[in-house]
Amino acid sequence: MTTPGSLAGGDSADDGPASGGGRRRVTISDLARRLHISKASVSYALNGRAGVSEETRQRVLDLAEELGFHPNSAAVALSASRTRTIGIVIARDPALISTEAFYMRTLVGIEQYLNEVDSSLLLRLTGEHGEDLDVLRRWSRQGRVDGFILFDEHDDDPRIPLLRELGLPCVVVSSNDPDDQVGRLISSPVETVTLLLDHLAELGHRDIAHISGPFTFVHEQLRVRMLHEEAERRGMTVRHIEGRYRYDDGAELTRLLLTAPDPPTAIVLGNDLMAVAALRVAMDHGTDVPGEVSILAWDDSPLCELARPGITAIDQKTMERGRAAADLLLRVASGETALHEQAPAGELRARESSGPARA
Repeated sequence: MTTPGSLAGGDSADDGPASGGGRRRVTISDLARRLHISKASVSYALNGRAGVSEETRQRVLDLAEELGFHPNSAAVALSASRTRTIGIVIARDPALISTEAFYMRTLVGIEQYLNEVDSSLLLRLTGEHGEDLDVLRRWSRQGRVDGFILFDEHDDDPRIPLLRELGLPCVVVSSNDPDDQVGRLISSPVETVTLLLDHLAELGHRDIAHISGPFTFVHEQLRVRMLHEEAERRGMTVRHIEGRYRYDDGAELTRLLLTAPDPPTAIVLGNDLMAVAALRVAMDHGTDVPGEVSILAWDDSPLCELARPGITAIDQKTMERGRAAADLLLRVASGETALHEQAPAGELRARESSGPARA
């Protein structure tokens, strides 16, 4: 699926003059409005592309100089690129993608950013058995993209050496920080672990269960390790159970925990969908939330906010992270050597699903 960005070729600039003695950002929209032409024409003129007359091009350049317009770094990177398109290939079940807020909100953030810099997103959902590698090869051979954003890093992930071999830049959205000379937007799991465990410790919880996503993902391995280490430091214990981010996993594994001889006082689930399932199972089982068990989600979403009781979760700033990943990829593609960048920090959204541990 191709999702075109707007025609606002870098629709922002360094601060320029404004009325009333203040200063504001001069945008391509300002130039288009003053000249009574489209933003597309302004973009073509500024980037030296065909599609406008020399007279119009000169008018745009003259006004840009008069108003102090200077393209932002992403717009400059794009003007030097071949296709003005970035690629994302996601090897996940499309049914899961459509219900999991993480991907939808991340993609919205990426697309918003690309709209601002007159670029496009080429998106493909594939199966989970190597089909994504075929797409990477094909799009590279066809020259369709300037680089890729990669999600769900695995151990010895074959996509990274493949893209090196193909000569295409990439940004890995990951919790991992190896010195592998590829772009990385890094979200450290210790930040989220600290928020969750400090919240539960304040409520008196000591016995916690964690229903994760697949352990094949590097970020899940790091989550499990950090949860264990940080819980031990706080005198807490965490038992880990592997799920697959699906509603049915959250329901089935929560049922097993609640019917065990020693049920935990709190359950942390790897995404919003499994957390909603856990809440439903607890209610159907007659287990009071949060009186008998607290339920928390690793990722916040409208599902967590609208549930009753509302589910305590971590706002992972997914839209902001999507924007940051797209910006980093464009800078890497333009030759910038600062390859690793920290993702925006998450925030705890405490709601009614978490309360004092049962006696």
